[in-house]
Amino acid sequence: MITDPNYNFISPAGREYAIAAARFAAVNPSSRILNLGCGSGAGAFTLAKEFRCRILAVDTRQGLALEARTLCEKEGVSHLVTVDTQDPFDTNHAEDPFDLIIAEGGFLKPTLRKTFFEKLPQWLRPRSWVAFADKIYTTEQVPSSVQLTYGEIKKQTLTEEAYREMIRSADLDLQYIGLAPPSNWDNYYGHMAKRMADSDGYFGTGTMKNAMNNEINLFYRMDCLKYLGYLFCICRRKS
Repeated sequence: MITDPNYNFISPAGREYAIAAARFAAVNPSSRILNLGCGSGAGAFTLAKEFRCRILAVDTRQGLALEARTLCEKEGVSHLVTVDTQDPFDTNHAEDPFDLIIAEGGFLKPTLRKTFFEKLPQWLRPRSWVAFADKIYTTEQVPSSVQLTYGEIKKQTLTEEAYREMIRSADLDLQYIGLAPPSNWDNYYGHMAKRMADSDGYFGTGTMKNAMNNEINLFYRMDCLKYLGYLFCICRRKS
């Protein structure tokens, strides 16, 4: 059931999760946030408007980064938000660490997870915060059609236990862990269905439209919440 017709995040981890992470981190106008996988800028805009803090928003997908810049300019927060398309791992963020790092849904690809958790102690100030979201499997019995769309069970899409282990290995204190409610999936896919009407930009290509249409159809036809969850974690650096 769609509960928010104005939902504009490109994952089931939406506005409430960004706000919760900032509240945990006691974000204020002097805080600096690194927003990884910022997408079309909904999270960066929300945080800048709510907390008047400085944000470095990063997304290597040029079309989405352009949307993020446009949104922040339109909403009058472009002086607070810098949108960057450079690979964040090519930048030495250790020289000027952050008070909060948010990795939005979709950022933690299999090839990036290990590096992300290794970099956190360098990119965060002592006792600072990190929040991340990612889809997980919630059962070992996942139909092959679901695995094909959402990631092979042993290599791409992880479990909650696997993420808990990575958090421990990174010497982080887990402060909150939970799953996005079903309504957030509906809000997300409702927003994606609207974006399928785009004639240009990141969602305007035939390849993207076909992939998203297939995913939406599979999600509801297979009742995928029997196998999937969208995990959201808020952690604090121990030292």
